[in-house]
Amino acid sequence: MSPLPQIRTLKKKPTDPSETNKPSVDTEVDTSETIEPAPTKTKTKQTLAGAPSTTSTATTTEQLKEETANSKNDLNGQTAITTVTEYAVGTTESQSDTRTDDQSTDEPETDIDKPIFQAIGTMQGKAQKDDEGNFFLRLGGKRYNIFFAGYRYQAWLKQAEAHPEQTLFFRVYPKCLMIPRKPPRIYFQVAAWEAENPWEEQPGQFRLKGIWQFVPQVRTPVISIYRNHNASDPKGKFKATHIPVLMRRDDESAPFRFNPKIAKEDLPPRWFVQGKFKFIPSRDSFGFSEDLEPPTKKIPYYKKPIKDVQSKDSVKGAQNKSDKPSRKKVEKPQKKALEKTTELSP
Repeated sequence: MSPLPQIRTLKKKPTDPSETNKPSVDTEVDTSETIEPAPTKTKTKQTLAGAPSTTSTATTTEQLKEETANSKNDLNGQTAITTVTEYAVGTTESQSDTRTDDQSTDEPETDIDKPIFQAIGTMQGKAQKDDEGNFFLRLGGKRYNIFFAGYRYQAWLKQAEAHPEQTLFFRVYPKCLMIPRKPPRIYFQVAAWEAENPWEEQPGQFRLKGIWQFVPQVRTPVISIYRNHNASDPKGKFKATHIPVLMRRDDESAPFRFNPKIAKEDLPPRWFVQGKFKFIPSRDSFGFSEDLEPPTKKIPYYKKPIKDVQSKDSVKGAQNKSDKPSRKKVEKPQKKALEKTTELSP
């Protein structure tokens, strides 16, 4: 018997990746269509304007070769070649993102030029101490209290003990205590002191930047110094300082006066004023000298003052009061007048 003929099956060799059209770095491969098993050709198209150049992705060419060689998936004799051009594009996009992030760091520098609320000046005198331990300055024959906040108080006590009779230049923040139907009371918070004047303002000169307006406590207009948007207050009240000023201007700016009878849209504009002022002890106010910048309607952001901040104890007390049962009114028995008349009658 003759031997049966042997049937041999010829397996199709997978195409070498060197023979296929390799996707270049400057081209994108359209992988949306399925790859046919016949000739493994890839459709290429030119990149649009703005695609990454070869110089920006030259370091990834070796990675392209390794990933195309390792991305052969034998599926029923078919070879699927994955393109890695998206990886190169992603790297360039990440580089562009980091560049834009670096540019955003320059924005805080522009905030320095923006106007802020400010009230600061220079005073000269010899600080005195009363029987209660309070320090004060005598200006124009009047007494004006000064106080030191935080660690400055301990430093000032050492200065006062070492040189009690020395005349100094003080860098101060003006404050004003307003009581209804009483004149405003001016006092100062000391920020620094020196034997010679190192600051720009002369003694008695102040730099005021705020909203020019009227407040109910005083008749004269004030410059309201609100807390800036980045300020912090441990008490959380963000109180504003209202400094009485004497100022007349020839331009269109005028102090704002609130009128509840006028609609909000019809109210006059508020003006932000920045200028130098001279302290006038005889008037307990600050007189206008010159403008640092022209008045503007663009008011900087500020923290709105909070009148009352409820603590946890006050909130608990309010809750306990609300939980108490209400007392019911007990009606008193009314005596009948008719019964009395019957008892008295014979």
